Amino acid sequence: MALDDIPRLGCGRSIDRIWATIDRPPTAHEEHCDQCQTARTRLRRLGEATRLLRESDLHDPALKPRPGIENAIMDVARADVRRGSSIRLRSAGSGTTEISERALSSLIRVAAAAIPGVHPRRCRIEIRSATASLTGEDHPSGTNGTATVARPRLIVNLWVAAARGIIIPRTMEALRQEISNALPSGVGIGAGTVNITVEDLYDA
Repeated sequence: MALDDIPRLGCGRSIDRIWATIDRPPTAHEEHCDQCQTARTRLRRLGEATRLLRESDLHDPALKPRPGIENAIMDVARADVRRGSSIRLRSAGSGTTEISERALSSLIRVAAAAIPGVHPRRCRIEIRSATASLTGEDHPSGTNGTATVARPRLIVNLWVAAARGIIIPRTMEALRQEISNALPSGVGIGAGTVNITVEDLYDA
């Protein structure tokens, strides 16, 4: 606010300043200034009316939140937490497109469900920096062990239960390939590394 826009009394005293010190004793100027005394009296009345209205609102049944509103708010908060971190899929002058870790996990679970003899369980996704070295990781064709990538890559950690009687190494390799194909076709990002842990067996 510009200096000329500040509300002032005829004596030159700022109304905002009087309001900020309304709970303090009046200054020497205010004790002898009729305009300041009138302003202080009116501001006290305004403050008291505001306090009474605020207290009345706290006990007004019409202003109480409907049943379940707290749970609804917490559901939104929990959903936001479950979404986890996001990665940018595309950026253009008109805006950006991002996807959440939860959505990526759902895509991975759908891919895992397509492999007979596998029940997906937990899934954790790590987002690899766009400029991170890929030394020691699985690399797409046409790259070497010291290459860096311009687009984000993922490290997928998936825990599954396997059906008894299946050949686990072969089935897990098929699952890894399914996930590696699903992510680029679904969101346009390579899986990078797919770590699969068989933590339980079940009867098919």
